[in-house]
Amino acid sequence: MMPLGPRDTSSLVMLTGWDATELKEFELADGTSFANVLSMMNAGLGALNAELYAHPLFSKIVSYTDMPEVEYRVGTSTRFEQHTEYGLPDAQRAETAGHMLPYLEWDYGLGWTYDYLKRARMAQVAADLRAANDAARDKYRIGLLSRLFKRGDDTGNSKGLGATGISPGFATAAAATGVDFVPPGFGGNTFTEDHEHYVAIAGGVITDNVFADIVADLREHGHEPTYDVIVSPLDAAAVKALDGTVEVASRLVRYGSDQDLANIAQSSITPGIYPIGVNNDCVIWSVPGVPRYYAFGWKSYGANSARNPLRVRLEKGRSRPQIYAMRHPNANQGYFPLQNMYVFFNFAVGVGEDRTNGTARYVNNATWTDGQPS
Repeated sequence: MMPLGPRDTSSLVMLTGWDATELKEFELADGTSFANVLSMMNAGLGALNAELYAHPLFSKIVSYTDMPEVEYRVGTSTRFEQHTEYGLPDAQRAETAGHMLPYLEWDYGLGWTYDYLKRARMAQVAADLRAANDAARDKYRIGLLSRLFKRGDDTGNSKGLGATGISPGFATAAAATGVDFVPPGFGGNTFTEDHEHYVAIAGGVITDNVFADIVADLREHGHEPTYDVIVSPLDAAAVKALDGTVEVASRLVRYGSDQDLANIAQSSITPGIYPIGVNNDCVIWSVPGVPRYYAFGWKSYGANSARNPLRVRLEKGRSRPQIYAMRHPNANQGYFPLQNMYVFFNFAVGVGEDRTNGTARYVNNATWTDGQPS
């Protein structure tokens, strides 16, 4: 059961495994000042802000903005005309469409009573601060994944979009979105408003053909290799075992000279997220929270590039994630500055300016169902 409510004096109990006699001389406050707690809090949140902005994988899929709108080119390509001595070419212009980005604000309460703060153990306070950091990290990760596997639109005031604003997904049939999207023509190919990047496949297994299909979906719009694909940890072993997957080298294994290994730097691995291997020019990542039977592929244009698939809308005036702690404005002032503290995080996720740069697969049914990240 999730622990709810503020810490109070009932938290000041001896824990199993502690020797009360041995700890007797340390039962008083440890001398840690409130300023030290605030310093620890700010340092932890500052490190988290930097981590989210420079994340080795997530920075490859996002860009940031404080603006609510996105505009992009759609429709068939324009064309050159043959020059004539006296004639003037027809004036041409690109056709554009647009959508909005959602905006949400998130709170995390840090409730510490006056009596608790006078007697608190620093280890308990530090645990609370780490829990807040972990919750913010999870909120961000789930926010990104949720937009990747949702085919339909976000709408309404509850999403920060006003009464009529729409935040759609990637290219999808007109019946599935309120913002019809005709991808720009490329390489002689033209597309319609029913072009689909959310593909359902029966069978319950991610196959080599899934990666080949992802590559075809991206490449026909001018996105060139290499690509990134995320899958669930529950599908990782099966994907790694595919004939077309070249595995990542393990630091604990010495390989023979005739063994093909994926050229993925070990430094790109972060806790809980790791590369499985390469299949059809796709670097495949196992990512916690991705629902089973789902995969999402995209072309990264660099860390936090505006051409990346997702766009994260932040508080006005911000250009990178900013999580910070403050006293809640609706709470009583209390005796000490640390009473009624809370952590504040404002962000929401939409699709960026290229709705072709992302394609999702669901392999457990012939009918698409939105994935529910955890």
